[in-house]
Amino acid sequence: MTATVAARWASEKVDLRWVIFFSLLADLVDKPVGLILFRETINNGRVYFHSLLVNLILTLILVLARKPLVYALALWLHQFCDLMWNRPWVALWPWTGAFGYRDLPLDQWVYSALNPYNLTTEALGLVIFIAIVARYRLYEKRSWRAWLRSGKLPPVEKAASSDFAGRVA
Repeated sequence: MTATVAARWASEKVDLRWVIFFSLLADLVDKPVGLILFRETINNGRVYFHSLLVNLILTLILVLARKPLVYALALWLHQFCDLMWNRPWVALWPWTGAFGYRDLPLDQWVYSALNPYNLTTEALGLVIFIAIVARYRLYEKRSWRAWLRSGKLPPVEKAASSDFAGRVA
């Protein structure tokens, strides 16, 4: 969803590959750290990079490096979509102390994965992804490769329907 926002209002300086990276960064770091590295002590996929402190530091780094603000927006939209205000012990780390061990039985994990909020946001993200792929013809090898090389979406070709609208009027 973050990439969609960026695609609509991005300047020429924005590389959508970085928008995608920053929108996933918290999970790319925290899932392996919390669920694998600290499985015996934390067992939680939302730890350090889901905290306000780490996101403030990353935002400051991006601002000082004069990077497009949409990269920082991607970080913060991830926190918003994860409803981090419902987990103040994580969001306010390190001021709240240790994360504590999270014992999540299989039935609770299945419920959390299949709850209506998660299903709705994941479905919405999939619909937006499909719409972007269709609109910018990223299913074509040429368009896909151009996007991978540049991080920019290809220009949208004018539809023949505009010609039709002129004839009807």
